Amino acid sequence: MSDIFDVCVAGGGPAGAVTALCLARRGIRVALCEATAFDTERFGETLPPEINPVLKELDLWDAFLALGSLEAPGILSCWGSDSPAVQDFVSNAYGCGWHVDRNRLDAMLCREAARAGAKLFLKTRAPDHVRAEYLVDASGRTGLRTNEEHGYDTDDSLIAIVLRLTGSSPDRRTIIETTSHGWWYSAPIPSGEMVAMFFTDPEIYTREGIVIGDELGPAPLTHARLQSTRIAATRVLHATSACRRRIFGRNWLAVGDSASSYDPLSGRGVFKALRHGVEAARAIAEGSTEAYSAKVRDEFKEYVRQRRMYYASETRWPGSSFWSRRVAGIDIVD
Repeated sequence: MSDIFDVCVAGGGPAGAVTALCLARRGIRVALCEATAFDTERFGETLPPEINPVLKELDLWDAFLALGSLEAPGILSCWGSDSPAVQDFVSNAYGCGWHVDRNRLDAMLCREAARAGAKLFLKTRAPDHVRAEYLVDASGRTGLRTNEEHGYDTDDSLIAIVLRLTGSSPDRRTIIETTSHGWWYSAPIPSGEMVAMFFTDPEIYTREGIVIGDELGPAPLTHARLQSTRIAATRVLHATSACRRRIFGRNWLAVGDSASSYDPLSGRGVFKALRHGVEAARAIAEGSTEAYSAKVRDEFKEYVRQRRMYYASETRWPGSSFWSRRVAGIDIVD
């Protein structure tokens, strides 16, 4: 590759794609490198209604609607009580939420970045194959070139047992439900299938093991939803709440999960990625990387405060190591 770019963005997820999109719209020469061709197993995700104005501000609304995502009318949650709580998006000022296919969403965002002038390289791992004066690390939760100084301060860590299931439910709401060993998330996906994830401790998963059937018994809403489905694919993922010790440096900057990663319970992963992509592009173009870094850190601290309060509200499992550990929490390193 003989071209020399102003900026190389390593990672074609939402944060990297939007950073590249915004930089390209400023006339900056951008290489956007994605390690896949959007053909890997990426399970579905639910986006909150707050994503809608962000997509419109980025002039991505029509491209997003063309994906054929499913409208998400709300959330049904059994957390801290045996009685389900309903969050209805009908009354939300921003409209409905969305159940999306992450492969299609990420591919669309990268195409829009290319339309704006970024050069898209698929099946390419940067920065080894692209020459650029500046690197944006959008490579995900582990980041590029991390070491003791550039590593992460982790507030919490979860294991997600992910199930893609054939069959569907007429209820399009997201369902969240707790057990003594963790909690369930389930939702429909645009393919007509379902996705269900059980989140637990890495220690519980490795030392005691998790039997999915046993975790469905104490979760009647999830059990009823999945009763007529069959498992089509499974995967185990790590999900951390962590913030990078150094978010920027000389000629580089981290964005998205590479800078800070949130518990999936927040439902704000893609929403955060889009907003931080906009902020990262502005910081690079205007030389305000220190202010960008401070904002990422401040938002992470506020997120941790809210997450701890929410976990502490689940008191039905007093003898559970999973819940007692999260009530105790871990101090954040400044």
